[in-house]
Amino acid sequence: MGVRQWMKQRWAEDSGEDMPPGSSLLNVLLGKETKPVHSLGEYTAETYPQELTELVQRRQQVTDEVVAMDITRPDARVAAIPRLQELLQIYPHPLVYETLIHAYADAGRYDEAKGVAYAARERRIECGRSPYPEIRSEVDFLHEWDPAEVDQLRQEHEGKQAG
Repeated sequence: MGVRQWMKQRWAEDSGEDMPPGSSLLNVLLGKETKPVHSLGEYTAETYPQELTELVQRRQQVTDEVVAMDITRPDARVAAIPRLQELLQIYPHPLVYETLIHAYADAGRYDEAKGVAYAARERRIECGRSPYPEIRSEVDFLHEWDPAEVDQLRQEHEGKQAG
């Protein structure tokens, strides 16, 4: 029996549970590594991280404001561009990115729309890597923007103007 197997066996005997998969043996033994949270609702009032509380509150603030905005018409989206940019500074919400991409396209500012599409893609990756399931679930059912899609929007828009 190897040292690692012996230590894992001793750990299981002492604590009554197996080590978390992919964890460092030394960190688990020294108590530096905790079990990761895998699904929504695994936190209790005592264990809810303060950082996550602040993120969720800022996200809710931005969501409430976006829902209250009139962004159903192209001219209203264009008028909302400055406020959408401010909201991204409060919290980089994927719905704000989506709305801003459409607003820039409506304004004919396709290069800026491509930049926001790139930023939205980076935010999606960042959300996917978050240790919090509340943040990871943010992008589950949203469209994943590719900057090349903005060129398609430009072609469609220019085709409508020519025709």
